[in-house]
Amino acid sequence: MTEHTELAADIEEAVAALGLPPGWDLRVEIRPRRSTVGLQLTPGEPVKVLVPPHATPERVADVIRHHWGWLAQKIPEARRLAPDFAVKTFVNGEGFYLLGRSYRLHLTDDGPPTRIERLPHVLGTDEFLCVRRDRLDAMCNAVIALYCDRGMAWAREHGEQYEHHANIQGLRYEVRSLGRRRWGSYSPTKHLVSLHWPVFGLPQELIEYVLVHELAHATRPAGRHHGPAWQRQMSLWMPDWRQRKAALAQVGRRAWMGDYYQP
Repeated sequence: MTEHTELAADIEEAVAALGLPPGWDLRVEIRPRRSTVGLQLTPGEPVKVLVPPHATPERVADVIRHHWGWLAQKIPEARRLAPDFAVKTFVNGEGFYLLGRSYRLHLTDDGPPTRIERLPHVLGTDEFLCVRRDRLDAMCNAVIALYCDRGMAWAREHGEQYEHHANIQGLRYEVRSLGRRRWGSYSPTKHLVSLHWPVFGLPQELIEYVLVHELAHATRPAGRHHGPAWQRQMSLWMPDWRQRKAALAQVGRRAWMGDYYQP
């Protein structure tokens, strides 16, 4: 066993001796660059106990005791916010949501890989998400490409008013996959707003929130990343941004991230 492995085992033993409540899942991670003991809680994951190599098991146990009330409050909250991402079936009639509109899937034998098309049905006509039959992964990727294309056009159009208002010059956009934890990001070095493609399957007001969130970073406010200056910019552009942020935490956990059923 390495020195860090031995320390982690000793700490886990000390933590277990605290008599944790049922359902509390704490995982010890030794972090050489840390100087203090910390707790990291992410919905859907165990609570990470981040420990510097010089910490003693007794010190870690003291930190957990000190944060017992916080853990008792936050662990159930995190469990409620754990991801439960949608899984699609690529059959006729499956529902997809794009830029505030709902579409039913219609599989075709020809034409482009994906398109939005108005088609007749029992009650009249409606717009369908038409996807050319192919392998499941190819059909899924084609739909994701459509989300990216439509999302990019939307972001450029809707971002323009904020760029003009804040005199943001030379800003660039991209829509791509950002994993399963981020809806967007802003790179100061590249002056680039990146948006996660599943954002465009959320309700319109939440798409707007994610865009404005990153554009507020693009104004390069002074101070902390989400500090007072950034918050002032958000409140100026979107007075109800805190409510939208809370809604995103709830709605986003059930978003479609590209998962599909395989027979």
